[in-house]
Amino acid sequence: MKKLAWISGLLGAVMNVTGVAEAQTGTGGTPALPEPPGTVRVAANLFMDETEVANLHWLEYLHFVRRDSALAFYRAQLPDSTGWQPVPDPEQATAPQSYFRAPAYRYHPATGVSYEQARAYCRWRSAVVNRSYFQGAEFRKQHPELRDYEVTVEYRLPTEAEWEQAAAGGLPAGSRPFELIQTRSVRKPRAIKLNESEELVACLDAQHLAHPATETAFELPYNLRENYYLASSNQVFSCPPPKREFPLQAITIGPPNGFGLQNVIGNVAEMTASRGVAKGGSFKTSVQGLTLTTQQPYQSPQNWLGFRCLATVRMVRKAGK
Repeated sequence: MKKLAWISGLLGAVMNVTGVAEAQTGTGGTPALPEPPGTVRVAANLFMDETEVANLHWLEYLHFVRRDSALAFYRAQLPDSTGWQPVPDPEQATAPQSYFRAPAYRYHPATGVSYEQARAYCRWRSAVVNRSYFQGAEFRKQHPELRDYEVTVEYRLPTEAEWEQAAAGGLPAGSRPFELIQTRSVRKPRAIKLNESEELVACLDAQHLAHPATETAFELPYNLRENYYLASSNQVFSCPPPKREFPLQAITIGPPNGFGLQNVIGNVAEMTASRGVAKGGSFKTSVQGLTLTTQQPYQSPQNWLGFRCLATVRMVRKAGK
């Protein structure tokens, strides 16, 4: 994965994922639609954020809101910080800070955000990209074929159907038990023999789960409530790593799905355009019974709830061109 780069609050690291052929080549002499910053193509004119919106993005958003808007609006965009206790920085001997401001968690998903705040962020991001990116000299230099076009983007929350389409990654569910989507595994799933893992045996014993001595376990590819399953019985169970103290993981921790989207399942559930409806499950969600169509309802900001934006692009030929 490319190193993340940050431009005026925009998600960087644009991954060029092959999409619909027509979208890549254009039709009737029309240039192909450019991918908006931070997104991957999931359909001809449908782009989804590669990652969940992170604390770093929200802090940058707050910086520009504080600079350009009234104080009341700035205060209205502050996330609910009561969902987490102040967290220490493992690399610095400083006093614990609120989760979304702690330097060690810059690349963790933004939580405590309301539906209205998420929509405001997407609108702000649209304005910034249209003004600072699509109208910039660097973009025109990289896309000379678009010199006769006005290019604009709209970021917004995805509909439930759009989220499901993006999360599926253009592929059917995986072949492994509980693999809701096919993922690009960085390594072959490793079989863990229980007779060689005292840690997993202790976890199973503590939960009073049966486990023959010859049983084999596999790790689940998502950050959900459970992270292992037994091969013969498909029993899922949780056995957090000994050093793990915080349940959320960084937005860049994969494996990605077929489109290159990371953490579409687990970590935080993701808001959709339907108010009060999230998708994908979170670190608190059991994998049992979870599907792409499963809804996670919410009424207010939560520590298990985040979001990512969807984008569509509009190209209009300039007058006289």
